[in-house]
Amino acid sequence: MQKQLAKKADAAQVLERLQRISAAGGLDTPQRLARLVARVLLSRRLKQRRKWCQVARIVAADPSVEDRLVQQAMRWLSMQPGKTNIP
Repeated sequence: MQKQLAKKADAAQVLERLQRISAAGGLDTPQRLARLVARVLLSRRLKQRRKWCQVARIVAADPSVEDRLVQQAMRWLSMQPGKTNIP
């Protein structure tokens, strides 16, 4: 039970840090947030970590992060250098 609370606290810290960057006029555009979600979805290692799954779920629920942006980011991240596999 305490491990779950600690993991939720970790996810909350990451989200709080993202909000601080955003409030400071930082770099959190919807495209950047969509890329964060896409990284979690594409990475086997990140999908195994509950903290990052929670962060991705919360960021994906943001109305500015549209499904099409996440799909574009997933396509962009999965492209191999030197190849043009644009659908």
